[in-house]
Amino acid sequence: MPHSLSATKRIRQNARRHARNRAIIRRIRTARRHFREALAAGDLDAATQRFRTVQRLLHRAADNGPIHRNAAARHISRMQQRLHEARQAAGTAD
Repeated sequence: MPHSLSATKRIRQNARRHARNRAIIRRIRTARRHFREALAAGDLDAATQRFRTVQRLLHRAADNGPIHRNAAARHISRMQQRLHEARQAAGTAD
């Protein structure tokens, strides 16, 4: 139980930020799954579009704090590598 007004306010702020961060991370996780599904289906156009979406979400999340910028870079790099390998296998290089 908070003993001061500032502690009460801090609890409210933390609850709002926690909910916002969880929503952002959930959105990223869903977008990454959609990217993997498009890649598994062999739809390179959809996979490229979904990669751009995930990349944008990850950069925003890294800028605002829900995930570390190195984690965002790692996820983007791995997805980009998988997309490149799929393009090589399909015969359409960058």
